[in-house]
Amino acid sequence: GVSFHHGAGSGGSGGSGGGAASATRSFWSQWFTTCCSAVAAWKKLTWFQLVDMFHDAFTVSFSLLDIMTDVLVCIEFYQNDHMVFFWASIIIFCIAQLSYAFLFVGTWAAEHRNSSKIFIFLAVLPVGQLIPVFVWLESFRIPMIDKCLTKLQLKPTGLSEQRDVALGYTDGSGRQPSQPSQPSADATAPLSVAGDEDSLWAYIQQKYTAHAGFLAEAFIEAIPQGVLQVVAIILLHDTTGLNVVSILMSISVVASKGYLVAYSIHRPSFIFNYLCIAGDSFNLFATATWLFMIPTVAREANDDDDDGLGLLGGGGHYDFFFNLSDTNSIAWWCMAVVGMAMCAYGGFFLLGFTMIDDHLKLLFPDRYVGFKVTSVAFNIYFVRLMAWCLAIVPCSVVYLTAKLSLLPVCLFNSLDPEHASHSSFYKPLFRYLHNHHQVSGASFYDDYWKALDEFPWPHKWSYWARLRAKVCAGDADMDDVAGARGGAGGGGVTIRGGSSASGTSSTSSTSSTRITSRAISASSASGRHTNNGSQIGDADLRLQIANRFISTARVHMGALEKELAAPKWRNAWLRRQEGIDPPLSAASGNTFEHRVITAAQAARDATNFWIGTLDTTQTTRFNPRAGIEKESLISNAQKVLDISNAEDDAAAERAKIRMANMAAAAGDAIGASNEDIHSRSEVLRIGLGLKAQCKQIGAELTSPGELTSAALLRMVALFDLFNIGIAAAVWLPTTAAFVVYSSVYSLTNLGKCGTSETYFLPCVLTYGYLVCLVALLFLVPVVWRFQLLRTDLVSVKGFPDSFYHVSVVKEVIQRYRCAQVRIEVTRLLESNVGHWNALEIKRYLDEGNRELAYV
Repeated sequence: GVSFHHGAGSGGSGGSGGGAASATRSFWSQWFTTCCSAVAAWKKLTWFQLVDMFHDAFTVSFSLLDIMTDVLVCIEFYQNDHMVFFWASIIIFCIAQLSYAFLFVGTWAAEHRNSSKIFIFLAVLPVGQLIPVFVWLESFRIPMIDKCLTKLQLKPTGLSEQRDVALGYTDGSGRQPSQPSQPSADATAPLSVAGDEDSLWAYIQQKYTAHAGFLAEAFIEAIPQGVLQVVAIILLHDTTGLNVVSILMSISVVASKGYLVAYSIHRPSFIFNYLCIAGDSFNLFATATWLFMIPTVAREANDDDDDGLGLLGGGGHYDFFFNLSDTNSIAWWCMAVVGMAMCAYGGFFLLGFTMIDDHLKLLFPDRYVGFKVTSVAFNIYFVRLMAWCLAIVPCSVVYLTAKLSLLPVCLFNSLDPEHASHSSFYKPLFRYLHNHHQVSGASFYDDYWKALDEFPWPHKWSYWARLRAKVCAGDADMDDVAGARGGAGGGGVTIRGGSSASGTSSTSSTSSTRITSRAISASSASGRHTNNGSQIGDADLRLQIANRFISTARVHMGALEKELAAPKWRNAWLRRQEGIDPPLSAASGNTFEHRVITAAQAARDATNFWIGTLDTTQTTRFNPRAGIEKESLISNAQKVLDISNAEDDAAAERAKIRMANMAAAAGDAIGASNEDIHSRSEVLRIGLGLKAQCKQIGAELTSPGELTSAALLRMVALFDLFNIGIAAAVWLPTTAAFVVYSSVYSLTNLGKCGTSETYFLPCVLTYGYLVCLVALLFLVPVVWRFQLLRTDLVSVKGFPDSFYHVSVVKEVIQRYRCAQVRIEVTRLLESNVGHWNALEIKRYLDEGNRELAYV
């Protein structure tokens, strides 16, 4: 601010008046400056930042409005003497309060003593409804909030340093800042920077940190209160505007959280995943309305023959279970009740097993050095039992809601950060596989039509294809004539043995044709003559080259690790001696040139040198590996190379590689899980065999000291495992049937729409679910194409960080183009000297030359 003083002002009153005027001017000057700064900052915001701000405002305001409407509806239940719904709403509020307080203690007071945790829990319990808002505010790292938390001896969380760097690197739209920072001169700098992370993933992780409280509020309070109010509207015939607004708020709160578990590097798949969560939200409320609406209508139809008093009394409002006459509703209730009962039953004994197992670890401190617990009774038994009790409501909500959501979470691995953490590698790799790297302006429209063409429609299935072949058998001769007359004109070239008499015109026509044939396998994999002509599409060729390159890199990854450890890449003098860097200029003379080689640059240079040494030439000397080593000891990368070398048909090769990839992924997941369980569990460390467990228990019972208590704990743990097995045997088939049946239950009742105005609310919710299904069906072809490509591509996990760079993708593209050249050379040779002579020439070239032209 600026103070303006008029004169000296020697008088007391004059000086006082001048000081007041000066303070007033200073205040308005500061206020005006602040307003101007705010306006200027607002104008500098990008569209993405504006949308993000409105999204936060929407989430916070709707969550607060949802809580307020739930409180008002609860009061309305009490005023209208609907005590059953009133007490149900109160119970949901109490569980939510306890859960929010539990979340606060576990997040900000996890390192306190047990007595302090109890005190903090009781202190925040009355204001538990405000904790989701506090979680959102605290994620912005506001200095005043951090200072208050520190004074209260609570640990601020906020965002991690890595996440701060990632968010500072991009503004969420994927664009880099206009002033990129200079590379670090530290030789120990990390090899992968935060900017390699996908901007969408960084944004989702930021929102997950900020909206964790709102996510908990959705499953603990919003959905249960919304379903309760839907049931109240149906059973009490007391529809008010407040109830409808509250239900819509609950649906909006749930649907707005879907993007947190919907990530995919493929943006149509991201939209597909989000629509799955939104569809489940509509389906849950639609199912709830149908389940209670149908018995209510049936009860009202019998009012003329009944006195109106239900079996439970009170006017028959709550006797809907005794009016269940709809077979579909009865089946839904049976599967839901059994499934949730098995969830609670198996979850309780699983909780007991984990508590007993951790108690056992404390009896063997030498074996589990880092595992320490201050109080067994409080930390292991009381806290976990309380967490299980509080988890009953949200777990039941997840069980009843998750149907379509299982696709992105379980099948598409939307929570796997692999693609997000190396997006600068995976994005160009998938663009190459989709042929987008050389197509300018490739749009979703073009991609969608390609996906429609590649989608496995019923008429493309093997049975229908054979049936079609029988029907069209009369046109076979005509097709053969057409194929012989213009084989090179349709996206694939038929390769025939023998010498060609077509002369120069045939050669020129061949060289000008688009290369999509698989001469590379037909003539070199096994040396067999292929009269029918093995063909490969461009997409299959791209995938084949990528799989061969990645598999070869996997087999020779040990050489890369040696190159990364070599000192020649990190020393400026050695780099000049090895010819990596140019020598010093003559103008510099003998002056020492100071140059810092960062670890990232050294690793990048070493990786570029290593990928240039990889030989991905397909073998022309058939040398089977059978008998060299057991099949179980052969890596998936080697299996992929063997399939690529031995298989002539492109479709068969892709199917075999897909099965090999799926088997390898399942084996890795099971192996990693078993290894993790055996390393962390004292009970399962002995093994799952009953004989080994009994032997261990007998040895501990005969030993003095604390081993006797260990044996007793092991027996209790085995009892828990037995009950877990019983629960799993019932839960798995019941849940599988429930997921399928509940996905279509609301749709089976669409025939009742229009028959009565009573069905207005369930019909509206069901139509909302139907809209989501239609949108999902529209996206199925393009999502299917991407997910199938993910499955067919060999896993790229586990390489050093320097491998995940766009230069590696450029190397794959270069080898793809060289493969096209090899196919053209093969075709030219076969058209001039015949199949077998061309094969001998290629063998000579392959054995005597490893240049890229023959890869």
